Amino acid sequence: MSAKQIIVTTSWDDGDLRDLRLADLLAARGMKGTFYCPVEPFSSDPALSKADMRAMVAGGFEIGGHGVAHEIMSELPANKIDGIVTGCKAYLEDVLGQRITSFCYPRGRFTASAVEAVRRAGYQGARTVRLLATDSHPDLFRMPTSVQVYPHTRVEYLRNIARAGSVQRLLDYSFGLKLEQDWIAIGKQLFERVLADGGIWHLWGHSWEIDALGLWGPLAEMLDYVAGRDQVLYLTNGELGYLLANRSN
Repeated sequence: MSAKQIIVTTSWDDGDLRDLRLADLLAARGMKGTFYCPVEPFSSDPALSKADMRAMVAGGFEIGGHGVAHEIMSELPANKIDGIVTGCKAYLEDVLGQRITSFCYPRGRFTASAVEAVRRAGYQGARTVRLLATDSHPDLFRMPTSVQVYPHTRVEYLRNIARAGSVQRLLDYSFGLKLEQDWIAIGKQLFERVLADGGIWHLWGHSWEIDALGLWGPLAEMLDYVAGRDQVLYLTNGELGYLLANRSN
């Protein structure tokens, strides 16, 4: 991928029925998204049906794996992980009649064993919940994000950086982003950086959380800010993974 190529991708976790509203918001702006769905409902709230998932795929969106019962990979013995990542992949492929190439570690927690299990299962990549990234060449099986639709505190951003173990990201958050904690402000600053320098801008969230916190309006503002740019390539996570995996060296 060219250093100056500008990519926008979005992803949404847990397979809640309110993901349909997210899909409508994205489609209205010509944007794409990947929806990570566990086999079993994440909560007692209504979940996407098989018909819903098929309709989303027909509309240009991607469905990705998110475990069988939203299992936290870092809490599982290595011998249990393979069955989970292959099981959810097989289930979704049967429902959708096509290959599933993207996985998201539930709650963003993973181990080296989980990474290798996802790779062995035949996925093309896996997303984490690491924030504030705009890297042009991320690790496909530890894919970071740029911003979450959620009002994190400054301390929470710093904890996220600490879990990622990135000194460079700490310096950037402290001095480049000046310890900003408003997610829309962060999203806009990172998008402007990608416009200027190239890279990947990745927005993610949970529709149930957006609904509970009343963030549909702010989300629309964020999407409006990044949508409709002639120089931007709008991709699903899977399309992004394919592009990165097949870029010329």
